[in-house]
Amino acid sequence: MKKLITHLFISALILFSVLSEIRADNNLPDSLIFQGSQIDTGQTWRTATATSFGHYTINAYFEEPNGNEHMAYVDNYKLFYFKSTDNGVTWSQEQITTGHEGDIQNCALTVDTAGKVFIGISVHDLYNYANPTGITSTTQYFLFDAYCINNKSGSWLTELVGLHSSSNYGPKVAGLFVDADNNVHFIANRYGWNSYGGIAWEWVRNSNTNTWGTVKIIVEFTDAGIDRLIYDTYTIVPDHLGNVTLLMCRSLPSTATRLFYVRYNGTTWSAPVNITDTVAVAWNRFDAVVDTAGHTYIAYLQNNAQGVPVLKMMTDFQPAQTVSLNLAPDDTLYYFRLHCNSEGLFTMYLTIRNQNIHTTFSRDAINWSDPVPTPDNLKNYMGGLIVRTDARGGYFTDYCKQISAIAGPRSAQPYGPDTLLYGSIRILGIPSSPGLITPPNSATVDSSSVTFNWTSSLPEVTHYWLEIDTTSQFNTPFIDSTITTTDYIYNQLEAYKTYYWKVKAKNQRCWGEFSEVNTFNAIFVSVDDTKELPAKYLLAQNHPNPFNPSTTILFDLPVESYVMLKVFNILGKEVATLIDGRQEAGYKTIEFSAEGVSASGGNASTLASGIYFYRLDATSVHDPGKSFTQVKKMLLMK
Repeated sequence: MKKLITHLFISALILFSVLSEIRADNNLPDSLIFQGSQIDTGQTWRTATATSFGHYTINAYFEEPNGNEHMAYVDNYKLFYFKSTDNGVTWSQEQITTGHEGDIQNCALTVDTAGKVFIGISVHDLYNYANPTGITSTTQYFLFDAYCINNKSGSWLTELVGLHSSSNYGPKVAGLFVDADNNVHFIANRYGWNSYGGIAWEWVRNSNTNTWGTVKIIVEFTDAGIDRLIYDTYTIVPDHLGNVTLLMCRSLPSTATRLFYVRYNGTTWSAPVNITDTVAVAWNRFDAVVDTAGHTYIAYLQNNAQGVPVLKMMTDFQPAQTVSLNLAPDDTLYYFRLHCNSEGLFTMYLTIRNQNIHTTFSRDAINWSDPVPTPDNLKNYMGGLIVRTDARGGYFTDYCKQISAIAGPRSAQPYGPDTLLYGSIRILGIPSSPGLITPPNSATVDSSSVTFNWTSSLPEVTHYWLEIDTTSQFNTPFIDSTITTTDYIYNQLEAYKTYYWKVKAKNQRCWGEFSEVNTFNAIFVSVDDTKELPAKYLLAQNHPNPFNPSTTILFDLPVESYVMLKVFNILGKEVATLIDGRQEAGYKTIEFSAEGVSASGGNASTLASGIYFYRLDATSVHDPGKSFTQVKKMLLMK
């Protein structure tokens, strides 16, 4: 067990080192992979007053650790549920309500630890569950009630959460979350646009009794004559310890928009903490995330004296720091959304005035890389809400995802269908170097054809690049960069040559680094070898090498020669004489065995494992001035 733990620890260190290397900030722009898909509701709008689209989906998305994605959406006062199991490529669609079950204004969604879906909705009193016959009073149109629809029992069930009282305009759902005990929390604020509405509520659904508790006040402000919470921009971020931070904004009539947060510790909510900086107009101008280590980050746009927003960042509720974004002098930041992936890398979407959406990266949430523009053909997929995963279980997606909504035509009645746009950005690492398998290093190939094989590289490799050469510097290599598998047959080897080879891999980001270099010897008699004599003296590398107990040594004689072929140990002592005499010209082969060898004048013995040398001395019989000497090394391994 100790060995296993040690192995895992070392593997983790190696992985961390690799990730640190491939995610160097100056390489990040090369790694952007943009993807997108359309999600059509397919419904035609009827004649009606305002309904929910666009940013009202801000807390209506949830991704489970198994990758299943869920989303709720209100179109034409009807509630739709979408699910994807293939990273947003395709989405199933289900209409949860009909047009006669209540005029739904907006919704939020969460999923519990058992994979059950909960969708909170706000229904106005013009036509709702409590008053099914409908009331035409324009005043009562704003009296909202709260319901939650869930599939915990296997089919969709609508549960009453809370009705408005006669003294208020009722709850607008702002978000749902699930606590450590699998209880569902329904967060809403009193609908108070241009009214007395500085209050937010919570209802909790007990997972054991399947009943909703009584309403609790999370926060209430009474310091202004007219005070309203902005209900469509709540940011809910759970950490790993069961704490939940709720980032909210209120608009005051005589002072600037004010940002604040409240925290839930698993039992109670804290008092609100005001962020005293002057905050730019609310929607998509503040956000919060929790990183993989459990640290909470709150970001917001501060208005400065020149009226140009400055991005500020709070880490673990400490005083805010100004963020470095590397914007051009004439760039104005309009909106932004944050994300943190499973490796602790921060991603931020930026909307810059008169430009498309941009993406930037950071490791500390303070210093960010140069913004990278989104391709024109994908600009509609970015810039809506950013969606997150279940941070409650310590799970973060490696994808930075957004869902935005494009409203259908409003020039004619009935109105046209809305389109939901699902976009994602992911960080693709540099391909790892392949591991070379065959032929193994220092091997001998006995034909003109060889099959190269190597291990697969990651991530998402599409091609491999193979180089083969007879020089270790690869001065004039054979190259094939179109290989899509991990093996390759090469049939152009030349006899009695040493070859070097290496491989690298490619994905959508770039080519990776080459593998180590392996070498092998091509030792065989070619068709041409049988027709003519060697052109020069040659002593080839023995094969196999290492060997046990025997190996083959080949050498070439261009002319008839006096030949001496001997074997020596690492101390230079002769251990065997293989040839001592006159030899005809040609291609020669001799076998050497480490068992029962006998040097000149010595007794036969078996050699021990180790390094040995063999030396060829050859002198032309007819031209004593023409001679050749060469030594090569071999390894006996028992």
